[in-house]
Amino acid sequence: MNVFVRRCLIFSALFAPFAYILAQVVALQMGDYDILGPEPGKAITWFTGEWAFKILLLTLAVTPLRRWLGWRWLLPHRRMLGLFVMFYATLHLFAYIAFLLGWEWGDIGSELIERPYLTLGFIAWLLLIPLTVTSTKRWQRRLKRKWKSLHQLVYLIAVLCAIHYLLQIRSSW
Repeated sequence: MNVFVRRCLIFSALFAPFAYILAQVVALQMGDYDILGPEPGKAITWFTGEWAFKILLLTLAVTPLRRWLGWRWLLPHRRMLGLFVMFYATLHLFAYIAFLLGWEWGDIGSELIERPYLTLGFIAWLLLIPLTVTSTKRWQRRLKRKWKSLHQLVYLIAVLCAIHYLLQIRSSW
């Protein structure tokens, strides 16, 4: 299978969760009120965060899969995986602001202070920004060795996301 076909298949697989949740939102708007449960905003926020984390873990698995299973075909698609992490993480952030905060920008600061899991998630999202911006080959050439050091932040981001998830689960008990 050539790289273009593989890229299209991977893109479709990564885009599918967004298409699914979008279809759920459309159904909700059309009157199917039970489709996302009693708290649709919370369901959308949870769904987008879950997919951001799953794709982040998949992105981190590219190198081990290449080394252990010889899956070299996955390497050219790592950038796309990372960009989808940012896509779903941004959807997650905006879903939280829109559905759970009701666009009350003044509440964001107090929420970040009162809920440590939100602080960790927000820091992880902020750290994704330079990785997203510098993900191109041009930035790799421009930053040289510093590019690899910068992109080592992905491990810290993964830890922050895992703690964000665990603390959020714990806070809802």
